[in-house]
Amino acid sequence: MKQYNKILIFRLSSIGDIILTSTLVRCVKTQYPDAQIDFVVKRQFSLLLTLMPEITKIHTFDAEEGFNGLLKLRKTLAKEKYDVMLDIHKNWRSLFIRNTIGASHVYRYKKHLMKRFFMIRFKIDAYHIVRPVYLRFLDVAKKIGVEYDNKQTELFIPKEIQKKVDDYIEDAGLKPHKNLIVLCPGASFSNKKWQIEKFQELAQRIIDRTKMQVILLGGSKEKTACETILNNVQGAIMSVPGVFNLAESAALLNRAQLTVANDTGMLHLSEALNVPVVGIYGPTVRQFGYFPILQKSKVAEVELACRPCTKMGMNYCPKNTFDCTQKISVDTVFELIETILPKK
Repeated sequence: MKQYNKILIFRLSSIGDIILTSTLVRCVKTQYPDAQIDFVVKRQFSLLLTLMPEITKIHTFDAEEGFNGLLKLRKTLAKEKYDVMLDIHKNWRSLFIRNTIGASHVYRYKKHLMKRFFMIRFKIDAYHIVRPVYLRFLDVAKKIGVEYDNKQTELFIPKEIQKKVDDYIEDAGLKPHKNLIVLCPGASFSNKKWQIEKFQELAQRIIDRTKMQVILLGGSKEKTACETILNNVQGAIMSVPGVFNLAESAALLNRAQLTVANDTGMLHLSEALNVPVVGIYGPTVRQFGYFPILQKSKVAEVELACRPCTKMGMNYCPKNTFDCTQKISVDTVFELIETILPKK
């Protein structure tokens, strides 16, 4: 088999998709242990790649710099003279890069756009076989001899980051090594968000019935929602939206027994640390490939004729009901939590 010394992986965003490339990164490194494996990503997500020790060099792109930023990136990448470029994004930016950096071999991700269109527009399932996205990413590298190692997504937390987060939790009065559930009430789009009132009720029920500690995790945009939950729940609970960066958020999830999250990157981040999830899925469906991977993980969803209505979420509901999330009850989610927690 031909040996490749310099391999470039291109995936700019977002949190979940970048995490789902970790299987690809690991398997490429296994096949080519001496190769330089570099990765192109948007600057705001670059910390995730520091949790993949197989990566040699991280090239960042700042979208605010526009096309000038892309030109600078092209110049940097062209100097590397890559043997292989694996385009896991397949958008106009990756098209420009793969056609201008002079990589000897280029392989692209297949997005199944028509299958997704028929599923959303006509509710016709043309997928036939549900194949998770992390395995579809891996398919891109098959032409250079990369094989699947039968392992899931995987990230590694540096000891100093884990200690920093553990110390923060202890200073707040909770115990980082015991009985911890993380709730992630945020999402990029409104129709993917479970109601704050339900997260609030769920948090109180977890504390009262399981004696577990609860931590509310999210970005700065979730601060108001998390504070609302915090102020209306009694017991061992803390709120940390905007406190931790992505690597530190991973360290927090690494201490959880399980995570409850909307269909967002935090769900995939939790699973990459082998922490099971209860995923709350509204407008998207299993066929798109973003459902949980771990055997212990569970999905809360309701079967509706209008699902799916979008490929990744929207800030409105076409029927103006938001039934796909509103009809998921606290009882349903709590029962799924109980199936994951160890039996007493």
